[in-house]
Amino acid sequence: MAIELLERFFREEEFATPLSRIAENFDRMLVDPFCWSALAVDGETAQAVITVSTVLYVEWGRLGEIGDLYVLPEHRRKGLARRLVEHAKVWCRTQGCSAVSVTITPAGGRRHGLSQFYARLGFAQSGRMSASATLERLIARPPS
Repeated sequence: MAIELLERFFREEEFATPLSRIAENFDRMLVDPFCWSALAVDGETAQAVITVSTVLYVEWGRLGEIGDLYVLPEHRRKGLARRLVEHAKVWCRTQGCSAVSVTITPAGGRRHGLSQFYARLGFAQSGRMSASATLERLIARPPS
């Protein structure tokens, strides 16, 4: 259920990640003690999903990061996203995190008002810019 929601989220937001990579990474997160996810379900219908990871920094100590948050369009504006974020914050506290962050894409900010949504939940702009460099996957070489 979660992978289907994540795949729909990535497709709607035009992220290029293939379904196989989404499934592989989500499966890895499920067994990683520094990751957490939750699914909002009504009966047998998955309505929303959230993923959270933590990392250890010199500046912050342990910091939580909301990586993905998706609510099906027909279930938006009912408080699901807010409740999932609040549960994520509680999980981060139990992991010893000093804060939790989220990256908001420009498109997500424009289309969904995410800056305002997260501000209502206590998130403040950090003034920092996030940048990434894609790394090639290392292929294990057999011992010589």
